[in-house]
Amino acid sequence: MQKRSVRITVLTLLLATPLAAASFLWIIDRRAADVVAAEDVVASHVDRMREAIATIGAAQQGYVAPGQLDEPWFERTDAQIRALRGEMIRLRPLLRSDAAAEAFDALAQSTDALEAADARTRENLSLGQDLMAADVIFSDGRNILDGMAARLRELEQAEGAAARAQLTASSRLRWAVLGLIAVAAIGWSLYGGRGFTPRRAGREGSPSVPPGAQPVPAPATPVAVDLAAAAMLCTDLSRITETAALLPLFARAAHLLTASGVTLWMSAGEQLFAVLGHGYPTEQLARFGPIARGADNVVAAAWRTGRLAAMTGGPNTAGALAAPMFAPRGCIGVLALEIRHGREHDPAVQAVAAMVAAQLATAVAAWPAASGAPAAAAAEARTA
Repeated sequence: MQKRSVRITVLTLLLATPLAAASFLWIIDRRAADVVAAEDVVASHVDRMREAIATIGAAQQGYVAPGQLDEPWFERTDAQIRALRGEMIRLRPLLRSDAAAEAFDALAQSTDALEAADARTRENLSLGQDLMAADVIFSDGRNILDGMAARLRELEQAEGAAARAQLTASSRLRWAVLGLIAVAAIGWSLYGGRGFTPRRAGREGSPSVPPGAQPVPAPATPVAVDLAAAAMLCTDLSRITETAALLPLFARAAHLLTASGVTLWMSAGEQLFAVLGHGYPTEQLARFGPIARGADNVVAAAWRTGRLAAMTGGPNTAGALAAPMFAPRGCIGVLALEIRHGREHDPAVQAVAAMVAAQLATAVAAWPAASGAPAAAAAEARTA
């Protein structure tokens, strides 16, 4: 009885681990998406502030332009300074790094100095001292504006570095969770299959079988995925420097996951294009047409949802497993595998496929977007 209680406890933990890991992965992905969205908002504020600074500089030069009235240029400068102040108020709570906060404080001080210089310029103009006003505009005023532009660049670079650090941390945490899923899957495949098998002992302790009935053979224990080989494959993927080097690694992935075919699909607009593959003749890969985002297949489903998608194979057909690949800007492609022996729903196979796709994404994220024409995708596949 005690052994059975321990067995039930272990199996409960093995079942709960993937559920908890899936929840963590969702939280990690949401945080990564929030980081990217926050960086975009900061960039939009910085762009508007940069435009306001440039407009202020042009308007101040209009103060001393021959034949120009001063009042319209005064009003334009005042409006742009108010807009700049408003953007600063909205930007300050969004900053996440100390370096960006320091650049912001320097920018605020420069804005105060700009308003003081503008006031001196207008005072000189009111006294008819146009030369002194021009000197303030083209010396002190220009230096202040240049300094403000420099502070904006520093702020933007500091926020970008902070965002990249957060995305890197999220990526590492995602790998740790995927490793936990793989361990749980292997534990289930080695232990869970026999954890709840009821046994009814006969007189000699053998399982009882009704007279005249044939015993049903127990299902075969799933073959565990070689985690050491998977780790080495991911390590080699991280060292990729050219497209041609991916083909032998695809062959290793196919052997590791019992896949008869491996295809790399990259996104371009609202379509996916097959750019590289293993297990297919070159002519067949070149004939693969583009897949639309709304298509009814596992590759499009993985692209749309950002989650693993699987299709069960038939008696004479292989199943399919599609693992999405991510970059900071979102899902950039799908790694598709044709899986034999009904292992497309094996948690260990799915976990390792997700890890391989995640590492592959780091190797291809810097590639240019795929061509919008199938012919271009086919040409890329032939030259790979």
